[in-house]
Amino acid sequence: MPSEMTAHVIEEYGDPDVFTETERPVPEPDPGEIRVEVVASSVNPVDYKIRAGHIPDFAPEFPATLGCDVAGVVDAVGEGVDRFEPGDEVYGMPGGAGREGAVGDYV
Repeated sequence: MPSEMTAHVIEEYGDPDVFTETERPVPEPDPGEIRVEVVASSVNPVDYKIRAGHIPDFAPEFPATLGCDVAGVVDAVGEGVDRFEPGDEVYGMPGGAGREGAVGDYV
């Protein structure tokens, strides 16, 4: 497991070209959480509105990784997780609005 991952972040509000490719630590799942290796993510209307600065209360702290939607494979589970296990294929809305999102290698 690498300790760093590639993510596309915003450091300020603005146009679509404000995304910056960067290296970030691979997140560790907290109790009750899973970590997903991202296969696909999206940019949906809430991501666009956060990036443009229209709804700053929903933005993660800068530098912010957006991406409310994800499809991927569970690669780690936090303490107390018994519904998922590594290798499970999943999809959902893990973050991007108020917490780190899925426009990276892991979420």
